[in-house]
Amino acid sequence: MSFNVKEVAQLLKQAKENEKPYVFFTGAGCSVKADVPTATELIQEICKKFPIQVKNIDPEKDKYNYGKYMSALDKSERRELLKPHIIDNKKINWAHIALACLMQGGYIQRVLTFNFDSILSRACNLLGLHPSIYDFATANPHLYHLINDPSIVHLHGQGTGFVQLNTQEETLKHTEQLGDFIASTLNSNPSLFIGYSGNADEFFPLLEKKYSEQHRLIWTGRKQNIDQIEAESVKGFLKKNNNLTHYIGGIDADDFLIQLAKELECFPPELFSNPYRFLDQQLKNIQPYPLGDGLDILENLTGYLKEQAEKPLNKSLYTAVIHKYQNKESTKGLTEKAINDIMWAYDQQARYLRNQEKFEDSHRIYDQALAISTRHYGCLHNYALNLSDYANIKKDENLFNKIFELHEQAYKLQPFNADNIGNFGLSILRLACIKKDENLFKTAFEKFEISLGIQPDSLNFLGNYAIALSTLARIQQDEALFNKAIIEYQKALNIQPDDADILNNYGNVLSDLAKFKNDESLFQKAFAQYQKASKIRPNDTYNLACYYSLKNNLEVSKENLLHAEKYDSLPSNPHKHLSEDQDLNNIRQEQWFTELLERLKEKELKNKAA
Repeated sequence: MSFNVKEVAQLLKQAKENEKPYVFFTGAGCSVKADVPTATELIQEICKKFPIQVKNIDPEKDKYNYGKYMSALDKSERRELLKPHIIDNKKINWAHIALACLMQGGYIQRVLTFNFDSILSRACNLLGLHPSIYDFATANPHLYHLINDPSIVHLHGQGTGFVQLNTQEETLKHTEQLGDFIASTLNSNPSLFIGYSGNADEFFPLLEKKYSEQHRLIWTGRKQNIDQIEAESVKGFLKKNNNLTHYIGGIDADDFLIQLAKELECFPPELFSNPYRFLDQQLKNIQPYPLGDGLDILENLTGYLKEQAEKPLNKSLYTAVIHKYQNKESTKGLTEKAINDIMWAYDQQARYLRNQEKFEDSHRIYDQALAISTRHYGCLHNYALNLSDYANIKKDENLFNKIFELHEQAYKLQPFNADNIGNFGLSILRLACIKKDENLFKTAFEKFEISLGIQPDSLNFLGNYAIALSTLARIQQDEALFNKAIIEYQKALNIQPDDADILNNYGNVLSDLAKFKNDESLFQKAFAQYQKASKIRPNDTYNLACYYSLKNNLEVSKENLLHAEKYDSLPSNPHKHLSEDQDLNNIRQEQWFTELLERLKEKELKNKAA
């Protein structure tokens, strides 16, 4: 039997509620993304650095025998080998941060690790958790009942300790002393093994001997299933006890542990979600500042942290700058670089607000920024794009003069910036579509052609140019413009043949030209594009519905249109779009289509009310 992450999370939750939290056993796989090598990688390094010492070891027969290779080195050479990876390496990977979160949440009572590194203890300390640390390479294992949890137990020693157990002889001798401790652990709490293969030391036979099925045991590994596990002893053990021992395959320690912590709602830790509140809580452990000199650095800092902690992280980091530099007067005397940094903060905050669809607030931030300086390209360009999105949604012609002015100012700062020129063309195209102004379409063409002269392989510019050409082609019913649009779509597909948006739009222009020429072969080409797009995005079936409507295949059109409704893949403003799309004329009188329009209208009204 196997479990998914959600089910493992539920098991951990149940164990916590039963006051029997899980014990985790961790191996080298938990540390690899902190640049700590695996046993196999260390063997390769030993062969490279100490070729004389290992010359009598059979490289084929013993290629996975970590203990044998380590036994060929003296203790000084082992320390030389491990020091850069264990002691000098200060990196912390996300598997250990997630483990620390689970310990902090009370879901893990104890971590027993075969690793020498201190990554887990450093991750815990980073999050304000300070578990007890035990080095069982030197401690008396018979005193395990004195362990104070939550705890980290280094079964084979620590990198900074006096003893590290590496060889087969060392781990075998030590394992014999661990019997009572391991039996007590397995019989007292459920356990989970992660990042441990079971074939690099003498511990696994002890585990197999002491496991008595008192509690559940979960074993995770990179192999997809039990039969692919290299260690026959591990494979046999898991199959023998398969009612209570469970293998979860295809596991990356970092991914699995983060997902597990997320499921249990203890990730991300507060350090990342609100560092101000986190640091304020940590400083509460410090005794009051003792000197009466009026310079109470602790009180000053905690006051600031409390104020900032009340704000969301993604706002406070930028608004702190904005509050300090609210106008041009406040930036007098600052260097150009300092002013650019301030403008960047304004830009980031405005973009954050735009992503929250708070357009007016975003525009106010940009206006405040440009009152400080009109020489920041990012603010000018991103404001123009932001305002263009808003004007397009609102169909507000009056906003476009300001949009064009912003693009012009950005152009003066960076005249060869293809993004600004291409997005200028997009803004002109949007106004052209609203006004149905053929001259504006032609001006948009010019902008797209200039931007493509600078970046000929830009999918964004090719796609927008093709949309501009095909839109005017529909208005004028101009075959030459249809063909130009087709050429641009083909260029785009040569660059990115599996872009669903381009495939759908290419299908649309082929379909429009097919209607114009009454050409069945073009209809078939359009259908082929829709089919390719649907393989990439199976739920995006609106264009197929339109195609089948045109071909008078009403039942298949219905099936595809209702599928698009179910998976929310209808075009924007769906009620208006479906009401006006002439491709759907053949199904417009169908009762189910009338009911669909009513549902869309009702949904639209509910969204407006909300």
